[in-house]
Amino acid sequence: MIIHGDGLQRTERREEWVPVSVADSHRVAHTEELTVPKATAMTFSTAHCAHFQGGGSWVLLDFGKEICGGVRLITRAAPGTVSFRVTFGESMSEACSTIGVKNATNDHSPRDFEVMVSNMSDLTFGQTGYRFVRLELLSDAEVLIRNIFAVSLLPEFEREATFTTNDQLLNDILHTAAYTLKLCMQNGYIWDGIKRDRLVWCGDLHPETLTSMYLFGETPHVVNSLLFLKSETPADGWMNNIPSYSAWWVVNLCDYCRTTGDKEFYKAHREYAVAVMKHINDCIREDGEMVFPDGYGMEYFLDWSTHQTEGAPAGVASMLRYTAEKLLSMEENADCRDILRKLEKYVDIPTDRKPIRAFQVLAGRRQADDAAMLQAGGAADLSTFMSYYILTATAKAGGTEMLSMLKEYYGGMLSRGATSFWEDFDIRWLEGSGRIDRLPAEGELDIHGDFGKFCYQQFRHSLCHAWSCGVLAFFMEYIAGICIEDGGKTVTVEPHLCGLTDLEVTVPMREGDLTVTVKNGEITVVSPVTTNLIEKF
Repeated sequence: MIIHGDGLQRTERREEWVPVSVADSHRVAHTEELTVPKATAMTFSTAHCAHFQGGGSWVLLDFGKEICGGVRLITRAAPGTVSFRVTFGESMSEACSTIGVKNATNDHSPRDFEVMVSNMSDLTFGQTGYRFVRLELLSDAEVLIRNIFAVSLLPEFEREATFTTNDQLLNDILHTAAYTLKLCMQNGYIWDGIKRDRLVWCGDLHPETLTSMYLFGETPHVVNSLLFLKSETPADGWMNNIPSYSAWWVVNLCDYCRTTGDKEFYKAHREYAVAVMKHINDCIREDGEMVFPDGYGMEYFLDWSTHQTEGAPAGVASMLRYTAEKLLSMEENADCRDILRKLEKYVDIPTDRKPIRAFQVLAGRRQADDAAMLQAGGAADLSTFMSYYILTATAKAGGTEMLSMLKEYYGGMLSRGATSFWEDFDIRWLEGSGRIDRLPAEGELDIHGDFGKFCYQQFRHSLCHAWSCGVLAFFMEYIAGICIEDGGKTVTVEPHLCGLTDLEVTVPMREGDLTVTVKNGEITVVSPVTTNLIEKF
């Protein structure tokens, strides 16, 4: 148990491991010694060390998977104090980058800096998101390094969901989504990213909240994040300086309390939620026009792909209708009714933007071509943030291609070496690009350094972003067909197998585990005796 500086208690697990490989090196002898774990107690022996042979010598290390943490350098021999440059990278090419080139940055948490080590020293440096490390000796000296360990800190939970299907690619996608979320559950909160966006973003928190509840049941990370956002934002302000993100706080509160059955938490914070909706209603004119003072240029922000497009107001209007319906599912509210009435003009506006059309469907308005439009081009126009909503809306609209869409999209990242899911991904980036676990070949595009959009261009682009985990929530809710209410007192199971023949999912609930098993198309469900189980199959 660790008690954080703000008084939050949490259980975390520290892990350390050596590189899985030395990808490259220059003037360093015996680099293979760095891949062999050794006792971390200091010794007088100089055997079994990597030998850095003067200034400019370097190694490039691959630790095998995305990590949130730093590196531990155990230096056996150095002539006093010497300097190294440590460069962390989520891709191999980022680890070989220089600040300012291809938008490489030290934003939020430095990932490229100089450190000092001494003879017989054991020191840990850095706290960022990375898989690769380039270590370059800057001093004109000879240095013996005994080991370089990755140091990772992950949350630890009493119980975790398990899931497997007969589709190995789908299994890999689900486990990568779960690992991505765990990496971002830091310091008792849910960060959106571990390299750069180390913030609690309220809209991004929604797929993270849903996925967290399916994976771990009730966690302090969700509650801490909601309370922190509330403490930072008056009800007549905008959460994260984005009007729609204040609405997302209400959505998060409703979904958390509906799923967990935590009525006391809802009662404690309903007044704030009601005040937020009143403030939003006050910003909507009778003709439906939305006027958000102090919107900081983000007045009509649903997601980055639709930001400042012609249809952006329709997207935000539909999201606000979605929010109003969420609060109305908890209690009657006059402002929510008024919002639904005034925003009617936006609901059926034609659009070729999948996120906007998805929220029109989720807001309760259907058009005849919804499924066709949302499935057009397969994974085209999906984003890591919006995938949960697009896939869910496609299912609600009667679509049949959700599984192939998510496999094409998330499988595309895995095909390029991803071990966690990214801030964004466009399937068009696959054409002519290489993997993140090697440097680009001649004429090959760098999928990390040559792509990206909006505020996440090139190496500034985060390759571990928690908002991308929503694919797991979609799997749980639609494919496994699990709907948990009131902490598991009521559970509805209605699988939609999408062509799968075998599936086994175990989800932790307050009174015990829920297990859904499909074998050769036959479905069985095991739940706690206290559960009101509703089977729809």
